[in-house]
Amino acid sequence: MKIRLSLRLYFFLSVLLLGSIMAIGFSLLSVQYYIDGLDKGISVVMRDLAKTIDVEEGQPKNIAGFDVSNSWQDTPDIIQQRFISPPTEAGQLHKIREQSSIFSVPENIYFVVLFYSPQGEKRFVSRAFLEKDRPVTVDSSAPAKRLYLIFFTAIAAIVLFTFFLVMIMQRIAKPIEYLKEWAKSLNQNNLQKPLPDFTYNELNMLASLLQSSLFSAHQSLQREQHFLSYASHELRTPIAVIRSNVDLLQRLSEKTPLCEKQQLTLQRIQRAGLTMSNLTDTLLWLSRNDDQEVSREPINLHEKIKQLCADLDYLLNAKNVKVNIDSEDFEVNVEATACHIVLSNLIRNAYQHTQHGQVFIKQQGSRVTIINCNDNDDITTPISEKDVKQAAFGCGYGLGLQLSEKIIKRHGWCYEIADDHGRYQVTVDFKVK
Repeated sequence: MKIRLSLRLYFFLSVLLLGSIMAIGFSLLSVQYYIDGLDKGISVVMRDLAKTIDVEEGQPKNIAGFDVSNSWQDTPDIIQQRFISPPTEAGQLHKIREQSSIFSVPENIYFVVLFYSPQGEKRFVSRAFLEKDRPVTVDSSAPAKRLYLIFFTAIAAIVLFTFFLVMIMQRIAKPIEYLKEWAKSLNQNNLQKPLPDFTYNELNMLASLLQSSLFSAHQSLQREQHFLSYASHELRTPIAVIRSNVDLLQRLSEKTPLCEKQQLTLQRIQRAGLTMSNLTDTLLWLSRNDDQEVSREPINLHEKIKQLCADLDYLLNAKNVKVNIDSEDFEVNVEATACHIVLSNLIRNAYQHTQHGQVFIKQQGSRVTIINCNDNDDITTPISEKDVKQAAFGCGYGLGLQLSEKIIKRHGWCYEIADDHGRYQVTVDFKVK
């Protein structure tokens, strides 16, 4: 399962992490600058001592705790022990710190630097800050207290930063939440209402684009529905004329028999008229308003199935297909047109997709099961769910699958689709859930 990131959480954590990194980074930088400043001050003092103090060979001098000598052998032993070799570059301060951890105060610090006197003589200036030389009155826990103070100050700064960040997030997120709720509430009734104010210009522009896009899509949908409605109504009249004239020709052929080719032509016209009539019902259903009240009437499923099988029997011409019907007298209170279209689509597509095999139609109560299988199906070929749906619902009028699913879902009927290696089965229960 893919976990989707929250934009608000991502922004909050990103800014909080960035702020914390900057706070810690600037704190470490400030500490480093402070230490560098102290080192710079000591280095300046050592340079002044090197230039002003005269030292002779073997006679080092100690001025205010700083040892000045003109040779490395004359420097204090503790300095020579800590620094393996004498400094060679003039003006470069060498320092060694002895401390138990990075967060503790150094116990001992050693400094040494090489300078040249105005006469060009070497001057080694050193200083050792030892823990034993500190005054007894100094509180040993003071550094730890200062460290705790710095730590809690940093925590308080991060908490304060987080508080203001949450306030800013609330200020930004509230209009976005309002935009989301407004977008979810949009429908054809309030789509043309004036836009509310979402505080920020960018959100107002986004809402305007969203409203205009939905309005354009709604207009296109209305145009399509009107076209389907008008076209289907206009088609009804010529279709009725065609079917009535076909019936008239059939009656006349009883008195004056037609030749075989004429009879086949008349049958094709009759089948085309039936298909066009069903297509007209399909288009009308597509253009209907889903909220429209529907009238129900009792439909005998046994008779309806027999009638549809007889009407669609021409689809099995020149096919080696055996049809088995197992049904019983049972009436369901449904919308007649919806029931007719669904059953017609299912039976039609079972007939169309069976070239050499069997079609089994079983009706028990309100439950209708249609099974079609081809004897020459390759049972080793994997069948996708899409193939199963197309085989069961098919594309009869080009709209069979879409329309059948729409009608079934709208009326709350149960339906199931299954396959078993070339054996396709669809079940519809016309009893409302």
